Amino acid sequence: MKKLFFVFIAFGTVACAQEVVDAKAKKILDEMSAKTKTYKTTNTEFAYTLENKAKKTTETNSGKLLVKGQKYKLEVANQIIICDSKVIWTILKDASEIQVNNTSAQKDENITPTSIFTIYEKGFKYQYIKEEKQKSGVMAHIIKMFPLDTKKNYHTVLLTIDKVKKQLISIKVLGKDGNDVTYTIKKLVVDVDIPDATFTCNTKSYPKYEVIDLRE
Repeated sequence: MKKLFFVFIAFGTVACAQEVVDAKAKKILDEMSAKTKTYKTTNTEFAYTLENKAKKTTETNSGKLLVKGQKYKLEVANQIIICDSKVIWTILKDASEIQVNNTSAQKDENITPTSIFTIYEKGFKYQYIKEEKQKSGVMAHIIKMFPLDTKKNYHTVLLTIDKVKKQLISIKVLGKDGNDVTYTIKKLVVDVDIPDATFTCNTKSYPKYEVIDLRE
């Protein structure tokens, strides 16, 4: 699950000259990014859905994401991932284990929750698909993104963006292995007070957990 989450959050850098620009898509993405960058903090509740086409199965979980600058705390599927911008703690409840790593070690894993709204800026070509009315009645823009790095384990990222609020509604990542992952935002509260202590992990609070320090 951890890798599935990070698959859409941080992407590799590819020379901008190689990127194909869809003017309409770029304008919408720029507006969403500009608005998001004004938020000091975000408190997001979301639904996470994993579809396995081969097995014809669908798994859905709910999650919560707190972001403050480059710090974040993610809770989903019996995992808690905490980052203070330098260190990442991954708390695996099922395994009673805490993995500790430097953020620099994540650079090749694909991005972080703090860059979710700017992922399109490097390494993608993108295409405006259509305007579509959601089940909620909200009108939304549908945009497809395609990674220029063909070594990625996904081939398409589908964004659904609120036309009026210029906010992300959902992200769907289409994997090359037949697994599709969708994150749908259920609630977004911005500029709430989130103490910095939220983004650190005191391993002593988990006395029965094995702590695995992967930092070099």
